[in-house]
Amino acid sequence: MSAVSRGFTIIELMVVIVILGVFAALAAPSMADLLAATAVRGASSDFYASLIAARSEAIKRRSNATVAPVGATWNTGWTVKIGGNTFQQVDPLKPRVVVNPTTPTAIVYGTNGRVTSGAQTIKFSDSVRTSVPNRCVSVDTNGLPRVRQGC
Repeated sequence: MSAVSRGFTIIELMVVIVILGVFAALAAPSMADLLAATAVRGASSDFYASLIAARSEAIKRRSNATVAPVGATWNTGWTVKIGGNTFQQVDPLKPRVVVNPTTPTAIVYGTNGRVTSGAQTIKFSDSVRTSVPNRCVSVDTNGLPRVRQGC
């Protein structure tokens, strides 16, 4: 009489683990690109949303609205202020997200929704992965912001 064996042999388990390891090694670079692209896209979308909110509130409240960096650069976050009150504050960006220009100028919306501080373009990119497309948020003097990819 022979005993019935159940389960997997150690060889079968090792083969499965090696195959999973190969798949993981192949997926890791594209996953890193995906995470970097998501960080850049998120930062530019947050900035765009802040500009839209500032423009909307400036028109609605008939008061100037200012989008200004919290610190010395846009990387440290930014605030939307209506008059003297802080309407919105955005947290600092992820460390790998780079914002140009490095010396930011506050964006001021007048009561008619137009930019009184002059047209600007802010470029968001990844500091490590050059394959990640840049995203630019530009605002003309008419006040309507636009987002472009690959600028």
